[in-house]
Amino acid sequence: MSYSEHSYYSFHKGGQHKIYFNEWGGENDNTIICVHGLTGNGHDFDYLAQDLVKHGHHLIAVDMPGRGRSDFHDNAHLYNYDQYMQDLHELLAHLDLQAAGCLDWIGISLGGLLGMRMAAMEDSPVKRLILNDVGPTVPKNALDFIYDVISRDYHFDTIGELEERMRNTRGKTWGPVTDEQWRHMAEHNARALADGRITYAYDNQIKVVFEHSPIGDFDLWESWADIDCPTMVIHGDESTILTNDIIEQMRTCGPDFDLVVFEGCGHVPSLMAPNQIEILRDWLS
Repeated sequence: MSYSEHSYYSFHKGGQHKIYFNEWGGENDNTIICVHGLTGNGHDFDYLAQDLVKHGHHLIAVDMPGRGRSDFHDNAHLYNYDQYMQDLHELLAHLDLQAAGCLDWIGISLGGLLGMRMAAMEDSPVKRLILNDVGPTVPKNALDFIYDVISRDYHFDTIGELEERMRNTRGKTWGPVTDEQWRHMAEHNARALADGRITYAYDNQIKVVFEHSPIGDFDLWESWADIDCPTMVIHGDESTILTNDIIEQMRTCGPDFDLVVFEGCGHVPSLMAPNQIEILRDWLS
């Protein structure tokens, strides 16, 4: 099984920043771009990648700026959707993946919002789109809750303490996760602080975008209406982000999508449980 870590540079007004990504599989296999959620990173896809690579897929899982190993911005206003899109276009250029229909896209929450924009482009590189628990809009009460969570400072003395908090919070929404997976995710969601303590591996200044355009100022309903590629929408049946009303509204425009509902999950299903991986694998087959 081929696995490697790489980086590239993207540009912002006045400078550049370094972005890391994980690569699984061979370049001649079917390529899937994997983009994590708001506070996640590329390692969120490790278990899914280990399975899909055995079935002829080539996965690229990026750490968006302000997450994981990628650079944190000094100017928090650079955590915006236009900059995220530029960062992803730079990634595709770096990988020479710009031809129409040359890749699949798996987007978790934030990664799904960006995937909709990418898939709606004329001559889009997106051949097939998988959205994990997100639609073209997000209820305000859910946005307010997210803003409250990411605005706080979290400090832990050990990775074990961080893992315990993840179990008590994300454990209510991710669905089935093994002890091994919890430990793996805690290790890759931890960042060392100067005082020796640990916090989450994201910059909480990503909250700034929530103060003016929490899902961007681009009309995602227009994007959704312009998507014509095969699409799967994953829904955690207890989600407060992707509600049944939003799903019904999505049926009135845009692609005819396959809806998969995972019971006992909220926002978002982890994509680490065997049954969740199997469904994605079969759909991509």
